[in-house]
Amino acid sequence: MSMEKKLALRFEYTSRSTTSTQTQQKDGHLHNAGQAPYTVNSTNRVDLMASGRLNLNESMALAPNPVADPGVRVPKARARDIVHLAEQAGDILARAREAALAPGTKKVLRKFNLKEVAELIGVSAKTITRGVQRNELPAGERVRGNRLLFTLEEIHEIQERLGLRPWRDAAMDKAVVVAIANFKGGVGKTSTAIHLGQYFALHGYRVLMIDLDAQASLTTLFGLLPDSEVATEQTALPFLEGETATLAAAIQPTYWHGLDLIAANLALYGAEFSLANRQKAEPNFRFYQALKAGIASVSDRYDVIVIDTPPALSYVTTNALYAADGIIVPVPPAMMDFASASLFFSLLGDIQKVIDENEGGEKVFDFLGLLISKYEPGNFVHQTIHDWVRAAFQQRVLFHTMGTSTVLRMGPEIQTAYEVGAYQGDRRTLSRALEYLEGVNGEIERLVRAQWPSKAAPRSVAKPERLATAEAVS
Repeated sequence: MSMEKKLALRFEYTSRSTTSTQTQQKDGHLHNAGQAPYTVNSTNRVDLMASGRLNLNESMALAPNPVADPGVRVPKARARDIVHLAEQAGDILARAREAALAPGTKKVLRKFNLKEVAELIGVSAKTITRGVQRNELPAGERVRGNRLLFTLEEIHEIQERLGLRPWRDAAMDKAVVVAIANFKGGVGKTSTAIHLGQYFALHGYRVLMIDLDAQASLTTLFGLLPDSEVATEQTALPFLEGETATLAAAIQPTYWHGLDLIAANLALYGAEFSLANRQKAEPNFRFYQALKAGIASVSDRYDVIVIDTPPALSYVTTNALYAADGIIVPVPPAMMDFASASLFFSLLGDIQKVIDENEGGEKVFDFLGLLISKYEPGNFVHQTIHDWVRAAFQQRVLFHTMGTSTVLRMGPEIQTAYEVGAYQGDRRTLSRALEYLEGVNGEIERLVRAQWPSKAAPRSVAKPERLATAEAVS
């Protein structure tokens, strides 16, 4: 059997299996915030809770049979109705972004205080203050209370002047590609990806993030509306279709200094058909190699490349996994999620075997780790499944877990945890979220650096001669 037929059978099986897995739900009533079973009546209508623009009489008049059964309220839908739903959803998203951002502007990253900067680059606050006073370091901005604030670009300049940039050695080290992958949606994949990319950027690495999910959640978190602000040329689609020879044209800078983005939009769904067609039409074309070749065309600019993959084993996802040096699989401690992860490894293994046979050699991932995500330490079920996962996969499981937090859910403000400045809730909630992120992302950083012969050891805390001399003088 040819490679194409083998992979086609695996994809067909994946589609049936994941659909079956995701549609199995517990029988019972729809509950409202853990209270009594939700019932539809004249005072408890979903449309009234969601919007004040529709009164009770209008809502009942639109129901298919308002007198006989007010609970049967969901109307029929034609193509034009679905298009209208998309337009309404886009309008809501646009208004949410307008509420989160200043009118007419793009997202702007907050500034960082002196304590944050000192912790990020691993020097004392006195060293930075002294450098500013001597005009040896960026001046920053003085605000009320004589406090110093710095932009991320200024932080990177401070690192540069002190000889603390963590860049890989271009002569010895490769850019490391990390794919965040899982078949199942809702496991924290995009949150893991964006916080990982931003963590690397905060610490001075040169980062490229690639959004391969046509739903474009990662793209949206960077303040872009996929349907109106992302051109097809700014996605990976033209390259995957064979229209361009490099991914360079798709790259755009973000408001995070040192972090670039290849965005996504709905057009990216077309890559599935294009890759399949190219496999049939182009001699010697191997669909799973396309993205790897594209990344190779731009990788000299970056230290780390982070890919957010679609929640399915598709042609595009297979491209991401084949291009990856390391894979992180977020797995919430719930049985359905654990079952999905099991299916992910089974199918990935089968497909990788087919690819290895075709390539005439084994692909070896530098690391493949499970991240226990959305973990609640006080939840007995979570504790139990957490222990099962660690017992079964042992060293494959990251030491740190990603706990649940309202900060990590990223609501209408469209802010990641690293972007939050003045937190409106309990400050301890933000601190806990940042502790989770520091643990998980720091662990992945060590895995990445272990692939660089010039920096295989953890980020050194030893001070460079220039910095040590400056502190000795004081």
